[in-house]
Amino acid sequence: MRKTTKVRREKTRRASDKKIPGDPTIENLRKVLALTGILNSTLKLNELLAVIMNTSSEVMHSEVASLLLIDETSNELVFRVALGGKGAALEEKFRVKMGEGIAGSVAASGKPEIVNHPQKDPRFAKRFDDSTGFVTRAILCVPMKAKGKILGVLQAINPRGRDKFCQEDLELFETFADQAAIAIENARLHGEIVKQEKTKQALKIAHEIQQNFLPDLTSRHFGIDLSALSLPAFDVGGDLYDVIALEGNRIGVILGDVSGKGVPAALYMVRAMSEYRFLAPQAKDPAELLTALNQRLSVNSPFGMFLTIICLLIDKNMNTVQYSSAGHLPILLRKITDGTAESLKGAQSPPLGLMPETPFFLNTIHLESGDALFLYTDGVVEARDKHGKEYTIERLAECVKKEADSAAAYSERIFEEVRNFTTGADQHDDITALTVVIP
Repeated sequence: MRKTTKVRREKTRRASDKKIPGDPTIENLRKVLALTGILNSTLKLNELLAVIMNTSSEVMHSEVASLLLIDETSNELVFRVALGGKGAALEEKFRVKMGEGIAGSVAASGKPEIVNHPQKDPRFAKRFDDSTGFVTRAILCVPMKAKGKILGVLQAINPRGRDKFCQEDLELFETFADQAAIAIENARLHGEIVKQEKTKQALKIAHEIQQNFLPDLTSRHFGIDLSALSLPAFDVGGDLYDVIALEGNRIGVILGDVSGKGVPAALYMVRAMSEYRFLAPQAKDPAELLTALNQRLSVNSPFGMFLTIICLLIDKNMNTVQYSSAGHLPILLRKITDGTAESLKGAQSPPLGLMPETPFFLNTIHLESGDALFLYTDGVVEARDKHGKEYTIERLAECVKKEADSAAAYSERIFEEVRNFTTGADQHDDITALTVVIP
């Protein structure tokens, strides 16, 4: 009895050994298992698609293999890669509407299909064969799904050495498609991460360029006490300020706020500052300067952007300040004589960059030694606390009433109070403040 059982086992083992090498299903399953390593070999989407197509055609022993990914913008299927014979002409050429043809039907339903006589199927899109001269005899089409979402479909067309595909082919191709979909999703996520990192790096560079464009008032001396602090809401912002020494012992000062945020605002800010630095030495007063600057910025204004700005011309000999405003917040003046702080009520004009023929008005005041001027953007007075309440100009006036030792001390006090006021709330706008103390 034991001898008979042993003989049977030996015969079974030998029969099994003879069957395995020639069994195409076992060989194909081995290829699918090996595919995991191949798919993980690259996270570059285009390379991955080529790998999927090469392996797909080999695993299914088909004349042509094609991959169609869903374009989420148009909700169409796009032939990304097609390999083998005349089918190679399909690469990046055809788009298929959702529900159109066999591929569109599978993408819409999410269910795989075997169509062994496509010419008799009313859904068959014959235009692809007509365009390439290829003859489709049998189609095996399966959806690619990742996390319950259909990414596209895989097609094997015309099995080699056979007339049609079978159920075993379908099961094998579904296994293959599942792994391919996961790999594609991973490659896409990796691509997004790489893209985000590149964007972060670009923003970092833009931030450094922008900060270098703003003058460092701590290292430059204009014969007058000046200080400016700026904190963009994002990596780059649209707030600007500049100080220029001019002939006749005069100082030109500007502070402005570009509409919008981010890179477009930063680029507009750089353009405005470049134009200002070119025009400032040529203008006789702030109104004339803003007129020239507005004419330049109104030409080809990108994205409909504009600039609110206030421009000062400080005469150190006469202790006078001329100023002109283009839609900007009023200057806050602290008088040394009584410690009061009030907004200067000068004539206003619209922001720069909207209308080239806008008139600008000149205002002039005489100051005493020790008087302080405060220029600021709306990011200061409109800063919100965690309850949504704004900081306001009135709070700013109270903040600067107490005399400080320097312009820098005033600026730091303003920023500290705004920070304390907004504790627990997100910063929604760029914050910039510039202080001038008359010598």
